[in-house]
Amino acid sequence: MPRIAGRGRGDQARRPRGGQGDETVVPLIPAGLEGEVLEFQSSLPDAPLTNAGQEAIETEAVEFLETASTQERANLRALAISLRSRLSRPRLAHRRYFRLIGVVLAGLLALTAVRLSAIITSTNDQLVVRIGNQAAALVDLRQGSPISPYLFGANVFPETSTHAVDGNSAGFMSYDPTITNGLREAKVKLLRFPGGSWGEEHILSYEQLNAYGMLLAKTGTDGMIQARLSGSESVADRANLAGRWVDYMNNPKSGLRTGAYAHAPVNPVRFWTVGNEPDLLLNPDTGKPFTVAEYVADFIQFSTKMHTYDPTIQVFGPEISQFAGVGAGPHDAGKQDWMGGFLDGVGAYEKAHPELQFHLLDSVSFHFYPFGDAANASAGMMTNAEEWNYLLPPLRQKVRQSLGRDAPVAVTEINSNATKQPPPPGVAALWWADTLGALMNHQVEYVAFFAAEGVDTPYPLFASSGLRPTAMLRVLDVFSHLQHQLVPVPSQPDPISLYATQDVEHGAVSLLFVNKAPVTQLAQVSAANQFLGMKSWGDLNISLSSYSITLVTLHRQAGAEAYSFKLTAGEDAPVAPVVHTVCGKKADALAHDIPC
Repeated sequence: MPRIAGRGRGDQARRPRGGQGDETVVPLIPAGLEGEVLEFQSSLPDAPLTNAGQEAIETEAVEFLETASTQERANLRALAISLRSRLSRPRLAHRRYFRLIGVVLAGLLALTAVRLSAIITSTNDQLVVRIGNQAAALVDLRQGSPISPYLFGANVFPETSTHAVDGNSAGFMSYDPTITNGLREAKVKLLRFPGGSWGEEHILSYEQLNAYGMLLAKTGTDGMIQARLSGSESVADRANLAGRWVDYMNNPKSGLRTGAYAHAPVNPVRFWTVGNEPDLLLNPDTGKPFTVAEYVADFIQFSTKMHTYDPTIQVFGPEISQFAGVGAGPHDAGKQDWMGGFLDGVGAYEKAHPELQFHLLDSVSFHFYPFGDAANASAGMMTNAEEWNYLLPPLRQKVRQSLGRDAPVAVTEINSNATKQPPPPGVAALWWADTLGALMNHQVEYVAFFAAEGVDTPYPLFASSGLRPTAMLRVLDVFSHLQHQLVPVPSQPDPISLYATQDVEHGAVSLLFVNKAPVTQLAQVSAANQFLGMKSWGDLNISLSSYSITLVTLHRQAGAEAYSFKLTAGEDAPVAPVVHTVCGKKADALAHDIPC
């Protein structure tokens, strides 16, 4: 605060207004009152005052001191405070008022921005898909979960010209570059070996295991090997053979790698199964069909022995030939449900042996061939995918109940039928596409199609004659263009199924349509909400040809593209390729074979 006494500003003289030459001064503070003013000054607060406020205090203080009594002088401090309040506070109050208004306006702007962002976000994160006369489907991009890469697998057999240990059988599948390149391009990530009943009827040789390891390397896939449950040896010897296979495949320093196999490439196999369809096998120890309890006992012995050679492997079971549902079969001779009895038996053993350093059972596996005489089941095949809605949720619940934990689900063999009466190729391909989409929707972790090559029925991925790609391979070719995150979509009524995926960065959305109808359908995709015309996903009309599989990928603010496959009639007709289309360049609006 500026001082008004004689040692500061107060000892200066005011010049008269008449001119600068006149040196006569007029004291600001009359003689004899300097002490009083000093006392007054020291009693004032040190808050700054405006210039006008300062001069007013000086003038009023001097006038007061000249006439004030002792008591009045004692009240000087209260007077100064009163003057200071009258002169200084209005300006401070105005500043505070405008500052408060600014804060309120900033808050309102922030709230508006948040609300606007929420509106735009909801617009960007939901798509509406309308297909023909079917109910509109909402694709909520705020939901998403990873798709297992092992959803796309296949069964393979021993390579042609390789021989089994028993010498009674040679391999019968080509490992030609046509096969290896085709599997890689279709992004197949899992190969189960040796596939089917062959592995129970013969003993794999190290030559065949080496060839299989090289196949894994050429295709960039992970492996799954069936341990042989059958044989005349004791169960201990059979379990030990499985353990030696684990050691040979996964241990570069295995004592089994000698002679011609001393420098064989090592391609470790992580996934293993115990037997193939034990519900159809004879127990070597009894000569009768396996019971559930007998298989559980053998499974425990196999898994324990195999884990001693490599504790990091994962063992699958029970590998039964079918699964009709929890409690619905198949059943053993004593009417024991195979799936439920197996899970209860393994779960009880694990709980009774907490000292185990690994899980005996890592994944629950079974095979799926829904039709016997598939040649006359075309209508049923078009709706078969809905069956998974009733099979899988109760199975996962049973797994948690029996094991006390979750475990992945593996469908280690799957095709339309296991007999010599296949459906028309087009029907089989539509069934396979719809089924694979349903398995993806239910987040099944492992699927191995039966088979890559080496058999002609049920339809393989490659025909033995000329190694030609089949319609079943084309299904995997289309699926290979999906994104890696599943977006759940409620089940749609026939005839067109819809599945959705997106990438991790939310920059691309892939919509998969399976048209099982004999007529072309129109699908329309648009943002669920639009705010002032702002949207990240463009509207799109998609033409879905009759009996076709179409995948459309929308890129955020960057257009769309499509991959489509139209099925041809007749078993001998050449299989059409997957066609890639950049959307927006369709010249003829009536060209139904061009999706967009």
